[in-house]
Amino acid sequence: MKVTVYYHYLGVKCQYTGLFGKMGGDIDVQETSHEATLGKTAVIAVAALLMPMTLFLCPLLALALLLGGQSAQATTTAGLTGIPEAYVADVQKAGSICPLVTPQIIAAQIDTESSWNPQAESPAGAKGIAQFMPSTWASVGQDGDGDGKADITNPHDSIWTQGHYMCDLGSQISSLKQQNRVKGDTLELTLAAYNAGLGSIIQYGGIPPYAETESYVRKIIDLAKRKYTSSDSGRIVGQLQPPLAMLNAQQIDIAAMGIAAAAYGGPSGYPYKQCTWWAASRRATIGKPVDAHLGNGGEWGASARRLGYKTGDNPQPGDVISFSPGVLGSDSYYGHVAVVEQVNSDGSIIISESGASLPAPMLRTLTAAQLSSNKTGITFIH
Repeated sequence: MKVTVYYHYLGVKCQYTGLFGKMGGDIDVQETSHEATLGKTAVIAVAALLMPMTLFLCPLLALALLLGGQSAQATTTAGLTGIPEAYVADVQKAGSICPLVTPQIIAAQIDTESSWNPQAESPAGAKGIAQFMPSTWASVGQDGDGDGKADITNPHDSIWTQGHYMCDLGSQISSLKQQNRVKGDTLELTLAAYNAGLGSIIQYGGIPPYAETESYVRKIIDLAKRKYTSSDSGRIVGQLQPPLAMLNAQQIDIAAMGIAAAAYGGPSGYPYKQCTWWAASRRATIGKPVDAHLGNGGEWGASARRLGYKTGDNPQPGDVISFSPGVLGSDSYYGHVAVVEQVNSDGSIIISESGASLPAPMLRTLTAAQLSSNKTGITFIH
């Protein structure tokens, strides 16, 4: 039995999932049980009917669900921990736009920028939970909650924009590195650009010698690991055999999986750490090897069809997912490839992927909405 309720409370959108509500999203009262009683059904149905007419049903509904035996949502999900309950979904969504910018980095950045205060305003005039300057927001601000407005003080809009802005900066940093105009770790440079501006990165050819910026970068990377990453060392992930062995919540342990830290297919094959290297290496471990010369990630779909591989639009565990250039954070020239580790009942998928800027192959979740809205730029190789 599943009941979903949407409403506004004191002018703010709320969400209830299970026992406790969380401010700032659509209300979603859900109970899934094969043995739900009629009494539970009645309590939730009555709450759904009366909710628009009272300001007091938030606590009453929580109490009703408590009496019904529902358990509270945890703040530790999918390798994340420590995130305020109101923003877990926002952080996960913003951290799935591109592989460089993980949910943990999004969370640590918000912590550093505003301490999770959606009304924060700096002496320089930066506003909101992600601390955008109004002049920057005017050109990059996005609608993160579907209300038709991009509001700098709306945390859902701000976090969604933060993810896109960080990924865009990361893409520009990668291009600058390819041109030998800047040097350094891509993520560190991207964080520095968010703090000090891309122009400063270009001016100094790397992280600028500003004490504030240097401290900002160190703090976020430390917080992401220490405060916002759950300890999942040694766990296994996915529906494939063999499953993934994990170093931590996000990073895959290739040594434990017997995958060599070397080019796949010899010197003319896929270079170590590239997305193509990982996709080919992972497919080999599950008994579905691919050709060592399919080209750049964005070319794999066409190459696979030409060589007779089965391709399609619907993901299956073990598929290679090929992204056209620029799709879902992929490189604007080379595109990207990853491997589908798991297909979830809600249409989302968990993928494993690598890249030259990543410390190790990592996990990312793509939602059903992301897959649907980008389907013309995605090919699944079975």
